[in-house]
Amino acid sequence: MVNVNKRDIIFYSVVTVLSFVVAFIVVVPVASMVFSVSVRDVVNILVDKEVVQSLILTFECAFYATLIALLFGMPLAYVFAYTNFPLKRFIITLFDIPMIIPHTASGIALLFVFGSGYIAQVFKYFNIPFIGSKTGIVIAMAFVSIPYFINAVQNGFSSIDRRLINVARTLGASQAQCFTHVILPLSVRAIVTGSIMMWGRGISEFGAVIIIAYHPMIAPVLLYDRYTANGLDAARPIAAILIVFCIVFFVAIRSALFYREKNAYTA
Repeated sequence: MVNVNKRDIIFYSVVTVLSFVVAFIVVVPVASMVFSVSVRDVVNILVDKEVVQSLILTFECAFYATLIALLFGMPLAYVFAYTNFPLKRFIITLFDIPMIIPHTASGIALLFVFGSGYIAQVFKYFNIPFIGSKTGIVIAMAFVSIPYFINAVQNGFSSIDRRLINVARTLGASQAQCFTHVILPLSVRAIVTGSIMMWGRGISEFGAVIIIAYHPMIAPVLLYDRYTANGLDAARPIAAILIVFCIVFFVAIRSALFYREKNAYTA
């Protein structure tokens, strides 16, 4: 039997109190927002065409941004995890910059690059709108959220036992076969986690998007518009619906991933 002395009791008490402080900051606002909305408010929101279109646009653009990360970010994460090159740490740090700079500054930078100059001319040549368009929203979401995906996937790749890859190579597997048959199956959790983080970060983006596209309105911009125009009561139901949708989605994905790993472990 483990003896618990007075110092241990004090330590666990402090840890518990501090943990409750963080739990209060995170859980209470979310729970209060969700439970403060009545069924009537939910019905009114769900029949509001502008709100429904905004939610669909938000989820759709975040999904496209996540697809961009899967297509272009995963190879980059592979390079960061398995190759060595000069200034590697510095270059990896550069890709983390979107997480730390103000997102309105990100929006200005994207507007400067894609809204004017040579890239804007290319977009115009192919008749691809950027300012006030779905394309601009997707690029803004991808810019601010792709570091979360790259970091998660890179960590997943790096955690794989190199001996498994070496064995596959000695058995005649190519680099591409090692990637598709060894690395990817062992990194599913990291890829899904990174995708969830990126999708969630994308749907919550406001600062960069509002610089590029006030219209069409994604959900965070619509929240801001309703709040500034009509006050807290007008914005609160929309916020609650958005929170509930995100919670349901995250719980469903995490549960599916948990049961997949559980079945794989028991098989």
